[in-house]
Amino acid sequence: MTDISSPDTAPLARSKVSEDHSDPSFATTLAHGLDLLAAFRNRSGSLSNAELAHHTGLSRPTVSRLSYTLEQLGYLKRDAKGRFELGLAVLAAAYPVLSALKVRQVARPLIREFATYTGGTVSIAMPFGLDFIYVETVRTTDAVAHLPDVGFTGTLATTAVGRALLSLFTPDEQAAYLAKVKAERPEEVDYVEKRMLPDIELCRERGFAISLGEWRREIFGVAAPLYRTPAGDCLSVNCGIPSFRFSAEQIERECGPRILGLARSIRSLVDNG
Repeated sequence: MTDISSPDTAPLARSKVSEDHSDPSFATTLAHGLDLLAAFRNRSGSLSNAELAHHTGLSRPTVSRLSYTLEQLGYLKRDAKGRFELGLAVLAAAYPVLSALKVRQVARPLIREFATYTGGTVSIAMPFGLDFIYVETVRTTDAVAHLPDVGFTGTLATTAVGRALLSLFTPDEQAAYLAKVKAERPEEVDYVEKRMLPDIELCRERGFAISLGEWRREIFGVAAPLYRTPAGDCLSVNCGIPSFRFSAEQIERECGPRILGLARSIRSLVDNG
């Protein structure tokens, strides 16, 4: 089985847009520009045009034109070395999305309490293609090197939060997810079919999911599905716990039922809000 436990082994985020896209209404140039912005996901450093070309699969001349345009519009900025970083326009564009998610405000005291209990990082996540994205995150300690924040993305395939989110999918949505994995991330197919799909069913039965060092060896994950919005969006709550704080048995016996209770409390607040 291919090792996909570490994000360092993930394939580069190549451009998803085919040059011969058949839909005449599809704006390929715009999509390529968004590919450039997506290359900065989960990266704290700057990128050069050459690195942007490498990460997107676009040509250097195309990247140069796009990065210049995005810089003029405030979506990119240059550092002291002339390399690119994300600009504040990206944050401004994201604000309406985050402010509309009222669950972030109502759940914050509860997830902070859970973070204190575990010594980990508690987050609320939504599906983002084949990945998840954090829309809220709280921690009470910096005990581990991996400290995700709002906007962080990671694969659904090897994570507890991925299992929890996919447990909210309809059969058709789950089939579409599997087809997309086969098309875009064939290295994950064997793992998803043999390991993840049974764990999704287990999550539906008991109300929570766990991942014991599958995504990052030093982190145990525990997650519970929250709900689907009227628009059909799925949300879940999860906690990444340093593996030295709890044994695998404690994660399943203690943390699992507790995060299930946390999810129920959050749902109650949202329903009554």
